[in-house]
Amino acid sequence: MAKAGMRRPDPKDPHGTESNHKTHMPKNPVEPVPEIQGKAKCGNKKAGPM
Repeated sequence: MAKAGMRRPDPKDPHGTESNHKTHMPKNPVEPVPEIQGKAKCGNKKAGPM
């Protein structure tokens, strides 16, 4: 039920995610960063300086 002062939306109009418009986002050209493996991933010790 619509509150006082609010217009009632037409049920035939698309609302929310019912439209067929896709978002135009360009593909990310950057390669994903490799994940840390082994003990370094599981431990809670701070990493040393490079």
